[in-house]
Amino acid sequence: MTLLSCSSAQRDYLKPFGYGTLALPKASTQPLLMLAKRGDRLTPIGPLGGTLVPGAVPLPAAARGPVASITGAQSKSLDASLALDVLGSAIGALAGSSLGLKAAYKSASTVEFEFGEVNENRVDFNALDSFLAAASPLPAIGPALQKMLENDEVFVITATVDAKSITVKGKKSDGTDLGLDVPVVQQLVGAKVSVGSTGAQSSVLTYTSTDMPLTIGAEVVRLFFRNGRYQAAKLVKPTPLAGKEKEAEAVAPDQMLEL
Repeated sequence: MTLLSCSSAQRDYLKPFGYGTLALPKASTQPLLMLAKRGDRLTPIGPLGGTLVPGAVPLPAAARGPVASITGAQSKSLDASLALDVLGSAIGALAGSSLGLKAAYKSASTVEFEFGEVNENRVDFNALDSFLAAASPLPAIGPALQKMLENDEVFVITATVDAKSITVKGKKSDGTDLGLDVPVVQQLVGAKVSVGSTGAQSSVLTYTSTDMPLTIGAEVVRLFFRNGRYQAAKLVKPTPLAGKEKEAEAVAPDQMLEL
């Protein structure tokens, strides 16, 4: 499954905050997950702790805290068909299905969205760097993973951001607000998501998870090994650099990170 991939609409939303966007938001995507490059995407291959033997430095734990800069940050006005592809994966992950969502927004020409209650889970880079320098690969790891490590094809998530809610605003082609029937939309998405608005008919709906928040973005580093020993880690930026490999596109989760 692909964790990070590259729809420009998805990538651009979190790009200013330094995160690649997950194409398939999931609650289970957390720091210290290892990824391998597969074409222009990154694919999960297992937890870092299950691959390396700790040395004198323990595996660091992630710290959690709110991210005020992303909470409430509004996207650009997007073409409705493109925006609903982006939102469908997130709302579908919250609800278990996004069937019927496009039908509800069939009269929309453009859509804006924002995430609410955003938190970050981050592993301290210095602590991770020290752990990797003191650790060594498990003797039992297979030749395929050994080769990927030596070829600098292994990445690790150092931070994730998750959201509890998504607010969506739709407009018609004439610029007027799109009126949505809240009870109908609530029935479409099911009981796992609460649909909130200012009235029974509204152009602005907030979809809130009644369960766990979803990981929507990640920060990723690339690992460099030589002769089985860790040498360095390099932050993968969420956008391509001119004249250099498009690592950002590789980290944007089947849809930016694929799980």
